[in-house]
Amino acid sequence: MRVAGFGEIMLRLSTNKGQMITQCNSFNANYGGGEANVLVSLSNYGVDTRMLTCVSNDDIGKSITNYLSSHSVDTNFINKSDKRTGIYFLQVGSGNRASKVIYDRADSAFANMKVDDLHIEKALEEVDVFHFSGITLALSNDLRKLTMKILEHCKKNNIMVSYDSNYRAKLWSLEEARKATLEILPYVNLLSAGILDAENILLMNSDLEDKHEKLKYYYDEISKTYPNIKYMFSSMRNIISSSVNNLQCNYYTNGCLFSSSVITIDDIIDRIGGGDSLTAGIIYSIINNKEPEYTCEFATTASVLKHSIHGDANLISVEEVENLMYNGVGKISR
Repeated sequence: MRVAGFGEIMLRLSTNKGQMITQCNSFNANYGGGEANVLVSLSNYGVDTRMLTCVSNDDIGKSITNYLSSHSVDTNFINKSDKRTGIYFLQVGSGNRASKVIYDRADSAFANMKVDDLHIEKALEEVDVFHFSGITLALSNDLRKLTMKILEHCKKNNIMVSYDSNYRAKLWSLEEARKATLEILPYVNLLSAGILDAENILLMNSDLEDKHEKLKYYYDEISKTYPNIKYMFSSMRNIISSSVNNLQCNYYTNGCLFSSSVITIDDIIDRIGGGDSLTAGIIYSIINNKEPEYTCEFATTASVLKHSIHGDANLISVEEVENLMYNGVGKISR
């Protein structure tokens, strides 16, 4: 099985835990982006992966390509451009102070990609799953046009389409997100979207008070309107502090909602990429024909483990995820 991702990879400059940007004299440099994070996770699970993107034609772009290659992600369909690499600054939260992100990504190499910049048939050759997110759609009209061309190709060639709503208010308005989402949903087979996505983007509403009952109601309604969507999922996070969260995954298929155990994440090192780790866990489980109960437990556990790793990507193996799933936090592996 091969999974392809289409999205922007950015240079991430982050503070140390306990530091504000205003007092910072140096930053920790990493690379990341929603789709790339999913692919790196899947590569660590032994899945064949391919990145479709555009990077700057300089040493930073080369470093991004090297980063992906080092995690066994196919980089043969990465374009080069004289435009810049996008940057985001991360002020790492701690205790009662939340993390903060500042974007510096305008007019980036990826945001300037156009339909003619990607040979879609070759890029998706022998691809079984195509993954992208709302962040990609938010960056430019040209990217939305290119994405639609890719989705049309996927539908004609029975390639499963995975979409993470991933709404970012700093990138576009709810109205823009709603219009784009309604255009792409008829092509989606696996949807990552929660209660807020259903209410704010799809304008759904329910008087149900129990959050699981409400989520199932929304998923039922979405599946009626879009029978092409076979799987849906989202996480429920209870934030005790920036350092301690509770996390649960909810996974919907064949009209049934499955919920994982609630896991407490203590001493969070890095929350960025936690949702992408959840997505990778779901995709891995689906393409390996795992049972729904396994799927949501595996995805939750994978996301929990990501919170212990600095950087955007999850570097955990299937064996490490399953060890925590089945055995809990145990002895040192020697």
